Amino acid sequence: MSTPLVLAVDVGTLSARAGLFTLDGRCLAARQAPFRLLRPAEHHAVYRMAEIWAAVGACLREAMAVEPGAAARVAGLAFDATSSLALTATGEPPLDGEADVVCWMDHRGEAEALDIDRTGHRFLDHVGGAVSPETNLPKLLWLKRHRPEAWARLTAARDLCDELAYRATGIDRHSVCGLACKWPYLPNDDEPWCRDLLDALGLEDLTSLGRLAAAPAHVGTVHGPLGADAARDFGLPPGLPVAVGLIDAEAGALGVLGRDCRPRLNRVLPMIAGTSTSFMPFAPDARFVPGVWGPFKDAVFPGLWMHEAGQSLSGAALDAVLAHHPASPGPPTPERHAAAAAAVLACLDAEGPAFAARRHVVPDWLGNRAPLGDGRVRALLTGIGEETSERSFLEAYYATARALALQTRHIREHLNRHGYAIDTVALAGGHRHNPLLMRLYRDALGCTLVVGEAAEPVLLGTAMVAATAAGLVPDLFGALDAMAPEQAALTPDPAWARAHERAYQTYLTLFEVRNTVERDAWATEAAPLADDLAEAGLTADHG
Repeated sequence: MSTPLVLAVDVGTLSARAGLFTLDGRCLAARQAPFRLLRPAEHHAVYRMAEIWAAVGACLREAMAVEPGAAARVAGLAFDATSSLALTATGEPPLDGEADVVCWMDHRGEAEALDIDRTGHRFLDHVGGAVSPETNLPKLLWLKRHRPEAWARLTAARDLCDELAYRATGIDRHSVCGLACKWPYLPNDDEPWCRDLLDALGLEDLTSLGRLAAAPAHVGTVHGPLGADAARDFGLPPGLPVAVGLIDAEAGALGVLGRDCRPRLNRVLPMIAGTSTSFMPFAPDARFVPGVWGPFKDAVFPGLWMHEAGQSLSGAALDAVLAHHPASPGPPTPERHAAAAAAVLACLDAEGPAFAARRHVVPDWLGNRAPLGDGRVRALLTGIGEETSERSFLEAYYATARALALQTRHIREHLNRHGYAIDTVALAGGHRHNPLLMRLYRDALGCTLVVGEAAEPVLLGTAMVAATAAGLVPDLFGALDAMAPEQAALTPDPAWARAHERAYQTYLTLFEVRNTVERDAWATEAAPLADDLAEAGLTADHG
């Protein structure tokens, strides 16, 4: 009998990827297909689900074509996706741009997030003290307030990973992973939905959408059998077990934890770094960490708690340097990133820490996920002049990349002050392909950097879920022991570690300065004009 295979699909911010895996974790084929991200208004980021689904089918078919006869050997299929929100409505699509999926990075709900924070509800303890506009509740509250007609037509709201499993099977189920991490849902409670919070916000009808009120399913279990339509589209046999979906960052965590990881969970920080970066530590107990999402029970491993810290724009921040600097060679591409990284490394080798010594960045272009946990703050940059030379471009690229590494250290140390003992960062995602970022992560984190041999660790984590749901391994830890690759530990260069220590102290100072400036700005923006005029001894009619 031929050896079984599993299929994994990862739906990212701009593309879908499919991978075909053996049960020892080898990737036989991986293919990618793009889809569009639409920007109909400022702070709005949306998709059309039909375009995402078409990309899923395209990359699956292409991956299968690499290995003739593979379809008959596939024993399981699993999906991961960004924490985007898929909406189903009667009539026309519910979002501007004929869209029906709200992208994870959509920040239209910033005011709604503040209103949720003002409730003081205990749910906030499970999201670091303040809800992020990138989660589902602020987005849905915005929709009900600003698009009541569209809200009235909604029939379902699903995490994108659950929408994919639904379309593949025709069975409407939600995952514990999605509900625990992105909704006011506490799996450890007898009544997990925070209904009093929903009532206070005027969202008492939320759980009547689709099957939100039904019991969700755990990662590693079966969502349902592959339906006939999807099977025909994918070129797979109908009835194939389709796993319960999970968020892409959680899949990446599985892909980098390594074999025999259970005793090391408190010391390892999975880091999934692409367009954005997520940090996903696991613990046996509930720890409440200010400014960090969580603790979430059962989000991946049943019985364990998980946190999620992050950087909303990381790879995208380097994209922005290429997109906007006057001396950039052009829009961001993998080739241009590679060239910029190589040029910066040459400058560092020639000049040492003196290169770009005045350039520092607090890299919060889309708010701070951790350790501050405030979506309103923005980046701070120093050392900017009128220069538009190639050197100024390289300095900007380096300062941005270094800031991402220094903030990663900041997040690690913050977690360690609240119960963790992290001495190892395990990296997955696209940042592994940028040699500048790899050197910075090696030298600036203040700990060991671990990189697995898997070329596609996020897809690998999803393949582990497929294997578990198909019954090919006993559980997720069994999947890790069977499929996780060898890992290489990278130790810091002592000289550069000392240089980055100085830069880190500067970063911490600027972080606090930026926070003070932001607080003053919020106070100014909140003060009524009449109060300002009265304080100055003026009136609105007489200057």
